[in-house]
Amino acid sequence: MAQHGTVKVPDGKLVSVSLTANDRITSVRVTGDFFLEPPEARPHLERAIEGHPVDVDAATLREAIADVDARLIGFEARDLAAATMEAIA
Repeated sequence: MAQHGTVKVPDGKLVSVSLTANDRITSVRVTGDFFLEPPEARPHLERAIEGHPVDVDAATLREAIADVDARLIGFEARDLAAATMEAIA
């Protein structure tokens, strides 16, 4: 079953995460009205989240997201991590 989480960044963008999970996050789709540089980085962000256990903490997700070679425009790794945590909950 798909689970969803959304974060509206103050004075920024909307970041949404849809995921499926059992004991681990098995698939992730990141959407919203944000920008990435390069634009092709979105699948890399999704793969950075996939595979983590469902009891992952936000700090671990932030680190994994920050390790992706991409410039997040209008949001930060913590926002994407927060949307993921909401989807897991």
